[in-house]
Amino acid sequence: MRRYLITALTIGSAVTLVVLTLYFVGAFEAMVTWLGNLYASRGLFPAEVVRIKWLEIPLIAVAAVGVAWCVIDVSRPAQKVLIALSGALVMAGLSPTLALYDVLLDPFSVLAAVVLSSAASFAYAGTERGLRKRVLEEVLGPRVSSRTFEDLLEAPAPPDFKGATREVSVLTCRLFDYEGLQESMEPSELMKLSNLFIRSASTYLLSRGGYLDESSPELVRVSFGMLRPSDDHAGQACRAALGLRSRLRNLSQECETRWFQPLQCGVGISSGRMTVGVYGGPGHHFFSGIGAVTDYSRRLALANLRYGSDILIGPETYRLVHGACEVRPMEMFYDPGTRLMTEIYQLLARSDSFTSEEKGRRDLFWQGVIYLRERNYEAALDCFSRSRLPGSDDAPAAYFIGRAQEGVAAPEAPASRLLRELTDEGHARLISMM
Repeated sequence: MRRYLITALTIGSAVTLVVLTLYFVGAFEAMVTWLGNLYASRGLFPAEVVRIKWLEIPLIAVAAVGVAWCVIDVSRPAQKVLIALSGALVMAGLSPTLALYDVLLDPFSVLAAVVLSSAASFAYAGTERGLRKRVLEEVLGPRVSSRTFEDLLEAPAPPDFKGATREVSVLTCRLFDYEGLQESMEPSELMKLSNLFIRSASTYLLSRGGYLDESSPELVRVSFGMLRPSDDHAGQACRAALGLRSRLRNLSQECETRWFQPLQCGVGISSGRMTVGVYGGPGHHFFSGIGAVTDYSRRLALANLRYGSDILIGPETYRLVHGACEVRPMEMFYDPGTRLMTEIYQLLARSDSFTSEEKGRRDLFWQGVIYLRERNYEAALDCFSRSRLPGSDDAPAAYFIGRAQEGVAAPEAPASRLLRELTDEGHARLISMM
């Protein structure tokens, strides 16, 4: 907006200077005299006519700047034309209106300012910078925050919507047990709950610089680094997820108070390469990306339901935020197709806010995971038990304590369902079971 305002002031000032030059050299006087005689012949004027020139000069400046600002700022061409015509009609109507009160106003100089300012503004609106706001509104719409929209509008280079490969972090926030809510709630109340979830999650994530790639009754997906290349896209996503954690807790309490239904959500963050651009046809197009990152983020969000965690991140995200964020491992996953083994992590906090006590409990949990993978179940059970904060609910620790207890109780017995789901590849789980 700042650039458009400066451009409007520049055009308006230049037009004002030109019109005032013509005004003071008397270019409009003959037409004003003719108009005064016309009003007199129609019986509008008495013997003496008042002409207030001090009103005509500022009116020229106001008309030039005002029309330029409105024409440049409005995106739709039809609206631009309507504004220019409305401005001309209003300025032209001032003269006969004031003539009823025995005042002669020069309308020709003001109309000249409107016409010249409109012509210059339309010329600017045809350039890339003039068209940028309309393009951004059509492609992005309300999928970005007003601050992000302003940054893209004011950027020196235009956004690249033709197609590009970028490193992106995708954050998916997923609502669990939607079928259970559907059975226990009235349709109208379930719709209110879903809309509250979508509005709360998307509004906050957009305020943190994300791009709203998808929103549905049970899912909100936001991307970081998709609109513009960013070296900190993973950090942005993790910081946004940590801030979203407290808001989702408050939202769950509100839902429990209003509908007696706590909100169960999971967040997954995955990073990687995506092909981004504008997809779709005329009248129905949107900016999005193609890549495995999106599906992996969705899987991570759903995997929270297994462990009782709230935020899970993939291995690439962990590599990018290592040192800036604190995590603890969950499980390893094996992909038979690529023969790659990866690990997922629970995001705990930012490193600068992580206390030494929390770090000690996290290290005990980490050591417990190592013992569990080595099938040293007693040592794992001891570490997991000591990693829990007394009086607090730590669902992931409870999940792994259950796994360790199964191993301690029957180490030689047939494997339980939880253990049968694991492969022999270092206690990794098949990626299809995420």
